[in-house]
Amino acid sequence: MTDTTERTAAPAEWLEALARSEADLAAGRIVSGEAVHRELQDSIARLEANAATRQREATARR
Repeated sequence: MTDTTERTAAPAEWLEALARSEADLAAGRIVSGEAVHRELQDSIARLEANAATRQREATARR
C-alpha cells in the first residue's frame, strides 16, 4: 500500500497497524507473523460485527 489514495480508502485500524509495522521495520525490529495475524483477525472481527449491527439496524427500520 504505497499509493496515497489506497491508504486513505483503508480503514483507520489497518492504517494504524501498517504504521506500527513500518515503524518496527524501520527500527530493525522483527514483527512476528502471529502478532500480525492476530491483529488482522481482530480487525476483521470488528468490521464484521459493525456490518452485522448496521444490517440489524437497517432491518429494524423497515
